[in-house]
Amino acid sequence: MHGGFEYVGQQWPAATGVSSTSSTTTVAMYGVNSGMTVGISRHLGVRLDVGYARSSNVFDSGHHSDILSYLAGPVLYPVRTRNVSPYAELLLGGARVTGAVPDGAGGFYHGYANQFAWAGGGGFEIHTSREFAMRVGADYLRTRYFDSTAALTNLANIRGVVSFTYYLGGRRR
Repeated sequence: MHGGFEYVGQQWPAATGVSSTSSTTTVAMYGVNSGMTVGISRHLGVRLDVGYARSSNVFDSGHHSDILSYLAGPVLYPVRTRNVSPYAELLLGGARVTGAVPDGAGGFYHGYANQFAWAGGGGFEIHTSREFAMRVGADYLRTRYFDSTAALTNLANIRGVVSFTYYLGGRRR
């Protein structure tokens, strides 16, 4: 079981009406992440991951934006050592995204979309004892939300997680 801190860099296309010199605008979101991993073998497991991140007053709209993700999928541990275990994961599921989107006429659309989402990435588990570890990881998180024309569009998000892991019954050596 794990629980900890989550950062999401939500990437909005510049076409949404937000003034930006680049092709995207990043909204920083902070929140919590939790879940559990069930080991199938020494190098393979199945992970359930739930995360929630939020940002206030997005685009000076007076509205917040948040992402509630609920994902599951395989996690691969290519090498397991006594102190550090790198991992790679591919998680599938959904995400409920809320926010404010500039409408191009000085106003904002706001609402929510509950759509298919996925995440792929990896990181390290740093073992501090037989029962505990610290997990540091990063993912590409793909969600969907409305653009300035009120059509659903893909959002590319970078997600960083720092969490603490408890191994039920202790980690087997």
